[in-house]
Amino acid sequence: MTTPEALADAWLAAEPDAAIRRDIEANRSNVEWVDAHFGSRLRFGTAGMRAPWGPGPAGMNRVMARVAARAIGSELIGCDLGQRGAVVGFDARLGSADMAFDAARLLAAMGIPTAIIDGPAPTPLLARQLLARSAGAGLMITASHNPRSDNGLKVYWSDGTQIRPPIDRRIEARMDLTSLPGDSDLAARHEVESLDVRSVIAEYVGAAVRPPSTKPVSGPLTPPQPSPARAAMSDATTDLQPAAASPRLVYTALCGVGSQTLGHAFAAAGLPPPIYVEHQRHPDGSFPGLPFPNPEEPGTLDDAIALASDTDIDVVVANDPDADRLAVAVRDRHRAWHRLSGDELGVLLCDWLIELHTGGEGVEPDAPLLSASSVVSGRMVEALCAARGVAHHRTLTGFKWVMAPRLAHPEARWVFGYEEALGYSVSDAVLDKDGISAAVEFARLAGALAARGIGPLERLDELAAEVGLYVTRSASVRAHPEAIAVSMARLRTDPPRTIADRSVAKFVDWLDLSAPLRADLVELELAPATTDGLGHNGEAQVRICIRPSGTEPKAKIYLEAACPIHGDGRAERLRLTALLDAVASEIMASLFSLE
Repeated sequence: MTTPEALADAWLAAEPDAAIRRDIEANRSNVEWVDAHFGSRLRFGTAGMRAPWGPGPAGMNRVMARVAARAIGSELIGCDLGQRGAVVGFDARLGSADMAFDAARLLAAMGIPTAIIDGPAPTPLLARQLLARSAGAGLMITASHNPRSDNGLKVYWSDGTQIRPPIDRRIEARMDLTSLPGDSDLAARHEVESLDVRSVIAEYVGAAVRPPSTKPVSGPLTPPQPSPARAAMSDATTDLQPAAASPRLVYTALCGVGSQTLGHAFAAAGLPPPIYVEHQRHPDGSFPGLPFPNPEEPGTLDDAIALASDTDIDVVVANDPDADRLAVAVRDRHRAWHRLSGDELGVLLCDWLIELHTGGEGVEPDAPLLSASSVVSGRMVEALCAARGVAHHRTLTGFKWVMAPRLAHPEARWVFGYEEALGYSVSDAVLDKDGISAAVEFARLAGALAARGIGPLERLDELAAEVGLYVTRSASVRAHPEAIAVSMARLRTDPPRTIADRSVAKFVDWLDLSAPLRADLVELELAPATTDGLGHNGEAQVRICIRPSGTEPKAKIYLEAACPIHGDGRAERLRLTALLDAVASEIMASLFSLE
């Protein structure tokens, strides 16, 4: 077995990055440092690996990209997929381009026809190219929404989706650290096909972005049981293109790679160009002012919201750094800003897309309609699909699972897939989450609602009146993975009997053989309270999911409360929110304390 010291010496010889070589040379005699960087190795998480940029197999660097590429190539050849080739993409993070070209050249040297997108590009473009070229595998160099010090890679397979077991474990097992690939193991650059990023954007937009249409859209354009005034407003807008009514919005790429593609997508969709947050518009891997360039993090949308306020605009949209996620903030009736949760945005998009696919009331689709969402996501989408006759699948967490029903049911028409962490699929032209095409459809939805004189929050109230009120929230605890594993084990061996004065009516360990699917996840349901001081919400159903993150060192907690609406829906929402606050406080303080 190779010792950390021997591996450090081998890494120093193989490492092409001068700064990392200097780092190894400066710390080679520090036993603790060597053990921290060379005593362990990254493992595959959600379809790939992510870690801080740095030396050794415990970090992300050019040698690890080469080792991973060699393992991917070996698996491709072993599965008789080598001649279908591979396609490689990269974002604008530190080291991404170098890692991508290293990986592409190594794959080409193995005899695998390999193409690389020649500039920083959104992850959905790589996923689209994989399908367009019928390639055997795709490799995207990105750390997505991770902290700015991180980098990583995502791996896609021949079916167009992120890799799932057992392929991920087979690739990981092939990552051999006893023989590190060096420069001599790489093909020349001219042996890798270069894909012009502008052509890749054009192909993606043509496939994934729905062109302008004069087709009237009911649903969000037509309120339930409309008043005469609103009915007249709705009648007046039915002959308009949805794009024609679309207001301008503010957009931020958070210094990632989304702006160029989103601009082309909006133009192709017939939408007004967005107003950009200029200092966050262009790719910058140092992410100035954004230590956590994740639109879920507090504060990341502040500059965009300030610009929207200054320009009297009511909608803000944002992509994460690799543009596969979408975040939205809107104004409420009092002109205050409200950041839509991942679940709220999911419900709005699902409602909109069902109407697009059905053509309105009384129109039967020509194929069964299909949707999916992850188990930790809210269940309002499931209730909405049930009310509208759309088959809905609950899946494991991660878009590699959310898209699996699409592969399993090719006879159906894909409507929508989502996970609450701001991941949305509005088209099966990309078999992964896609923040660009989702932004296009939300802009159209916002325009349709504006034509009615309402906003997204009012539409959520209408849907709650139809299928019930669902309130969700999430929390996370950052800790070392070992501490998280210990807490998860304690939760499984000694599950709580009560939470927030409600008894635990159901406890499901998704690692148990009796679970619907296997995952490192626990799910709890609380019994209704006989009296809880919260009005009608004694009958509220409360669900809790807890799991380790697949991409970062933290535990994630998901909470949901649901009940029928009795009277004032906004008051009911406040009561459910208070109930979830009490549940979250108790979980954070006792059940999952990682202090």
